[in-house]
Amino acid sequence: MRKLTITALLMLFATSLFAQRGYNESCPKLYTGFSLGMENPNGFIGFNFDVPVTQRFSLGTGAGLSTWGLKAFGEGRVYFKDCNRGPAIGLGATYNTGLSTLSTTLPTTTGDRDVSLVFEPSTNAFVSLYYFWNIGRRGHRIHTNIGYSYRFTDPVYRITDGSELTSDGKTAIDVLAPGGFMVGFGMSFGVLR
Repeated sequence: MRKLTITALLMLFATSLFAQRGYNESCPKLYTGFSLGMENPNGFIGFNFDVPVTQRFSLGTGAGLSTWGLKAFGEGRVYFKDCNRGPAIGLGATYNTGLSTLSTTLPTTTGDRDVSLVFEPSTNAFVSLYYFWNIGRRGHRIHTNIGYSYRFTDPVYRITDGSELTSDGKTAIDVLAPGGFMVGFGMSFGVLR
């Protein structure tokens, strides 16, 4: 997680150095904000930073809480309108830390009972469609997004107490596991002009 944080900070710093070239002075040069959703790049709820590199391209990073522990992401986004507004498409990767111990009631082959689990770390790639709207005159914006996240790691959990889940139990875990359909909503504030 430490390497991921250092990489994200270096990416943010490096892109801010290049954000000055060919960029409209009236558009913010850094956004910070929050986002929430299901399979959202920064989790169920989290914070994000977005650095516009040009009028129609930005690099972003963030972190938050997810059903699979802490979640961090890095993303490149292409916009179809100037000043990083309107429709956009994003490509990126996420990393979920997992959970080292979890006990929850699930359907097993011997009936419903407490099952001890370990949620393994998971790396995903995603593609997402966005739409960004202005809020006010200071460069703030809101967005919605939908997309799909593909998980690279399987299996993503281990049962540590010897229980055997039924198909319903496995489905319950799969719903919580990273990957699948994404939907989200967020707000970002233009903090540097």
